[in-house]
Amino acid sequence: MANMNTLESSVLIGLNAGAALTTGTNNTVVSAQTGGQALTTGSDNTIVGENSGPAITTGSNNTLIGSTLAASLTTGGSNTVVGKGLDLSAAAANVVAIADGAGQVRFDYGKTTASVATITAPVAVNPVAIAAGSAATPAVTFSSTANFGIFFGSGAPSFAAAQGSLYVRSDGSSTSTRLYVNTTGSTTWTNVTTAA
Repeated sequence: MANMNTLESSVLIGLNAGAALTTGTNNTVVSAQTGGQALTTGSDNTIVGENSGPAITTGSNNTLIGSTLAASLTTGGSNTVVGKGLDLSAAAANVVAIADGAGQVRFDYGKTTASVATITAPVAVNPVAIAAGSAATPAVTFSSTANFGIFFGSGAPSFAAAQGSLYVRSDGSSTSTRLYVNTTGSTTWTNVTTAA
């Protein structure tokens, strides 16, 4: 059991939960078995689930909800992992990942140690008003290529975007004015003819 005289605002429930905690503050560990057992000076961690975060020592601002998560994580921080059986490297930082109940990764932003395809750029969904075609708003951007994604707006597109980007026109009134694809990586957009 941790030395309760040196802790501030921590909640530790379960066998070995926060057993090594010395000066870390504002930690919540609810775990059977080894969850959070190595935590010493890390702060603001939330670990809920059996065997999750067992090696975290000085890592802070981690949120682990589920079973057997982040087994290798020690000093990394600001990670959010939900699900089962998903590991992180020792110094992983700013990872957001979700695994299903079978341990299959369904979303991974920030590269876990799991051998799955990862999303390497944030998916940006913008609930904003529709802009004119000269200043279209990206609905979803992909990859590390600048301005590559799906855009929307009113009027024909005239802004620069990566080649292969798509533009959905909100006021398109015919089969040739609803959808466009960028063909040059600049301001050239070609209309895509759609079915009625």
